[in-house]
Amino acid sequence: MSRPRAGHPADKASAGSPETRGVVSFVVIWFGSTLSQLASASTNFAMTVWLWERSHAALPIIVLELCSYLAVVALSPVGGVLADRWGRRRTLVLSSLLGALVIGCLWLLYGLGALSEAYVYLSMLALGASITLQYPAMTSTITALVPPGQYARANGLLSLSVSVSGVVAPALGAFLMSATSLGVVFMVDVGSYAVALATLLVRVPRSSARSDAGGPPGDTAKAGARLRADLTLGFRYIAGQRGLLALQVCFFAFFFAGMFGVLLAPMVLARTGGNNAALAGVLSAAGVGGVLGGLATTAFGILRARPLYVIFTGFIVTGLLGQLPYGVSTSTSVWWATSFVGAFVFPFILAAHQTIWQTRVPVEIQGRVFAARRVLTESAGPIALLLAGPLADHVFEPAMHGSLGSSAGWLVGTGAGSGMALLLVLSGLLSVVTGCVGFRAVRLSTTWRDVED
Repeated sequence: MSRPRAGHPADKASAGSPETRGVVSFVVIWFGSTLSQLASASTNFAMTVWLWERSHAALPIIVLELCSYLAVVALSPVGGVLADRWGRRRTLVLSSLLGALVIGCLWLLYGLGALSEAYVYLSMLALGASITLQYPAMTSTITALVPPGQYARANGLLSLSVSVSGVVAPALGAFLMSATSLGVVFMVDVGSYAVALATLLVRVPRSSARSDAGGPPGDTAKAGARLRADLTLGFRYIAGQRGLLALQVCFFAFFFAGMFGVLLAPMVLARTGGNNAALAGVLSAAGVGGVLGGLATTAFGILRARPLYVIFTGFIVTGLLGQLPYGVSTSTSVWWATSFVGAFVFPFILAAHQTIWQTRVPVEIQGRVFAARRVLTESAGPIALLLAGPLADHVFEPAMHGSLGSSAGWLVGTGAGSGMALLLVLSGLLSVVTGCVGFRAVRLSTTWRDVED
């Protein structure tokens, strides 16, 4: 497999566009994106609490997450095509405009007293569409602006954005909800999108995209055929690379296990009698761990370790220390420690994973390949979410008060939230198994050689 070295925009430094300017431009864009993510995460926390207060059930919260993931899975290929063909900066601008419009509509509905669950779910679908535009454009922007040797650190910054949101957003959302109103949460979110748009005034180089699957530029093939070729190019590329495909399968399993973490919020609320502060503390502990992990990754990368070993070791550590303890303990301090460890490890996994793809995939098709990869990974999300809510509310929770409680009660208890706790234990075990299988395959198989060679 060829590496995307020839003609790489970050490998050339013209008099008017040195490498340092590219790094500075990326940091500016990253700052605006981070601020927007923080405000949006605060909105998501506020909406989670709002839904719980109305229903006291896990299913509405699951549906909230499901709506977002459905949009991501369905529309990511479109975002990838736009990032490669239309331009990264334009795609990021469109993403921010769409996000601001959606939150503005929620703000208006709240002010009119017309906000309902149905409108919230529809807004999550639209915000999911905004995310599909942002992700491939942002990840391929790293390849366009940052020197290859700094990929892991730049990816650490992206992880840091998520982690900073995890630290501040629960506290900010809880404060705004208690001290002001949901309308103020929406207002702050709209303002953050305005700042993100301002940071996008910096120049982002266009990829030298060509009609990879639709023929040469002068080809007279119909636009519909070219579009179909663009939308499927990423999937066909991944299918043709054995190592990347095997890695993708492992990440699907890991992501599927991790998506059962959506039960964490209702489980904590159930086991603490609806204590919002306890939930905010658990989520903030994850944010602190993620911030420190992101800072460590940004500063040191993955310390010259083999990326695949970092990934699969991370799976095992996450399962054992970052997922299992949620279910086997009712102590908030244990939950805090579990959140911290799982979030601290994740930036290393993400940096190693993303660096492999940025190194192996030609820059001119990265938007489409990264979008396809996201579809393949995050399609695990809707599957897990569709299973998690009904399993929690209608199977495991009732069963823990009957026959299942007599056999598994010693591990997770039998009170409110014990069924969700057992599901979290099982998801942790799946992460451990995935890491062990991947580790074993790396040692025994030649399939992985095209990933790291």
